[in-house]
Amino acid sequence: MDAINELLAEHEAVRITLKILKRIGQEIDKTGKLSNPEHLEQLFDFFSTFVDRCHHSKEEELLFPALEEVGVSRAGGPVGVMLKEHQQGRDLVTKMKTAINQYLNADNDAIQEFQQHANDYTTLLDFHIDKENNVLFPMALKHLPESKLAELKKGFDRIETDKIGAGKHEAFHKMLDSLGEIYLK
Repeated sequence: MDAINELLAEHEAVRITLKILKRIGQEIDKTGKLSNPEHLEQLFDFFSTFVDRCHHSKEEELLFPALEEVGVSRAGGPVGVMLKEHQQGRDLVTKMKTAINQYLNADNDAIQEFQQHANDYTTLLDFHIDKENNVLFPMALKHLPESKLAELKKGFDRIETDKIGAGKHEAFHKMLDSLGEIYLK
């Protein structure tokens, strides 16, 4: 799989987690409580490890600098927007974790705070993925030579090994399959 298709495939995995997060939110809306905190812990691990340390690292350390080298602007341009949204996503994951920890420590009102942050995160990532898939990635395919795309792919493989570890990517997909069976039937 080439570098850009790898990022697109990862976006599809992220979209699955967002659907699961929405379903967990719907259950909270119905019952007023969180029935399976361990499922959220799995999603938080996915968001922190797969989305941030792996996927965003591929973009921030390799793809974005490659785009800047061919004249795609950071300041006031698409790269800057993507970087800002990555940080917003990190902040929202932290807020979701904090709210859930408060809820699990008997602050029942924190579940509503979690809901708001989860909704904000889902909205942010849905729009972010659309922008990358429909604007940034086509721009990369248009402006980056095949040799650079091949170099990116090798770098992506190194990031997967170094930042998340061998087999972790596959473990996340198994986790998504398992949670998908529960929430996306």
